[in-house]
Amino acid sequence: MKDIYSEEAATTSETTEYNSLAETIGEMVGGAFISAWRFISTVFVDLVNLIKTFFVFAFHWIKTNLRFSFGGMKERAEGHRLSYALNIILPACAFVLLLATITHFKTTTFAIEVDSSGQKVGYVADEEVYNKAQSLVKDRFSTDLSDDSNIEGLSTSYKIVEAKPTELSDSDTISDGMVESTNAESTYACGVYIDGEFICALKTETDAMQVFNNIIDSYEKDSENETVGFVQDVQYVQGIYPNNEETIWDSQQLADALTKTRYQEKHYTVKEGDTLANIAYSNGLGVTELLKLNPKLGDTIHVGDDVLVAGEVNYVTMKVVKTVVQNVETPYNTIKTNSDKYYQGTTKTTQKGRSGLDQVTYMVTYVDGIQVSTQEVNRTTLRQPTDEKILVGTKVAQVQKTNYGAYTPSTYIRGYGKLIWPAPGVYTVSSPYGPRWGSFHGGIDLSIGTYGSTIVAAASGTVIEASNGNSGYGTYVHIDHGNGMSTLYAHMIYGSIVVHVGQYVSGGQPLGKMGATGFATGPHLHFEVRINGTKVNPAPYIGA
Repeated sequence: MKDIYSEEAATTSETTEYNSLAETIGEMVGGAFISAWRFISTVFVDLVNLIKTFFVFAFHWIKTNLRFSFGGMKERAEGHRLSYALNIILPACAFVLLLATITHFKTTTFAIEVDSSGQKVGYVADEEVYNKAQSLVKDRFSTDLSDDSNIEGLSTSYKIVEAKPTELSDSDTISDGMVESTNAESTYACGVYIDGEFICALKTETDAMQVFNNIIDSYEKDSENETVGFVQDVQYVQGIYPNNEETIWDSQQLADALTKTRYQEKHYTVKEGDTLANIAYSNGLGVTELLKLNPKLGDTIHVGDDVLVAGEVNYVTMKVVKTVVQNVETPYNTIKTNSDKYYQGTTKTTQKGRSGLDQVTYMVTYVDGIQVSTQEVNRTTLRQPTDEKILVGTKVAQVQKTNYGAYTPSTYIRGYGKLIWPAPGVYTVSSPYGPRWGSFHGGIDLSIGTYGSTIVAAASGTVIEASNGNSGYGTYVHIDHGNGMSTLYAHMIYGSIVVHVGQYVSGGQPLGKMGATGFATGPHLHFEVRINGTKVNPAPYIGA
């Protein structure tokens, strides 16, 4: 029994064969170019010498004849002209020769002539095609060989030759020729490969495809929008295969084999963005199968983890691709524009935003009933979104208080300075801070004003309460000014509050309208100043 990877008279191992082929090709290509250069050099030198000899002979012949015909002076003139012509013609001829030689070798195709078992199989362009052909042959005999077995009656040899581009063959054609050259009986059939691994061969491609189509047809679809296929890459390769029971199967043998499992160990290193589902799917597994192969893996994976992605696995795994159509809202943009018509901290919506609506088509892939990927394939706009437009107040408040001058936000030194008079036009203190009616009055009351007068913020800050409740304060607003100071405005008209909790307001910005809600005997503003939560006399802060 001869080694498939040996030379005609050698019995070296597969590795030695590949190394030998590479070395031999290198030596032969190198030798070919050396020989070509020697040939060019020899022809060039011979041609130059021949031309030179011819012109020297012609020169002397003409010189001799000229001596008798025209005399010495004319002879020397003609001699100089011939010498000049000789110096031009010789290099020109040599250059033409060089171009002809280069053109010849540039248009020449070198190839590897492959012989198998003493028969010329064909020509291949390079070593890669030759190696692939041998790999295909070994695959086709794999069902009839152990790992270290050789193919009986097969030996190969090769050499570098000139060949026409039209004479070059691919690896499939060369492998067919190799199989035919063996002592084994062969036949034309269709090989079945799953993820590049040879499984068997059937008599016709139709027989092979029908087995896999029957598996797909057995799946019950939920709807017409489903496509059923295999995770694995199934290929049908027609060619020459050994004609034996181990290699050539019938349809039932293949169908039975596909219901069983096979051992295929393979490892995968986790990368950024990987999930258990996509790792399983890309390797023809379900998540449950993947976790069985890696019992210590757990639900969390990390970049760099080594994951066993193949062991005892099915020959083929079903995948279902569903077409799903959904209406999806698209967000609207919010456009804010500054306006000096409104106080700082105040906003006004002039156009409500509205989400758009798109009809999106997805291709959703399931493996073993588990969703492993979603791909958007089409999007149609049903409704364009409408921008929301908001005016943002930039106006700085300035409130005039009779007898006390003008107060602006700059008047208030954050924490412990002057505050703005909170009830413009209402300047009577009807009830001061301190003991009153057997209790203690924690603020001051400003009245003798018009019901519905505007109440403004005494300083800038953040609204922390804005209540229409039924407490003693009635409808009130509470503002935090920072550094432990806050102010409270009570008894406003129910529903008149124009600020909200969390809103930043400027000093002098309207808060609501003067009323008599809560425990009140008439329209007035109950105004409090608190320092670190303790009520203090507001009068010094507003100059009352």
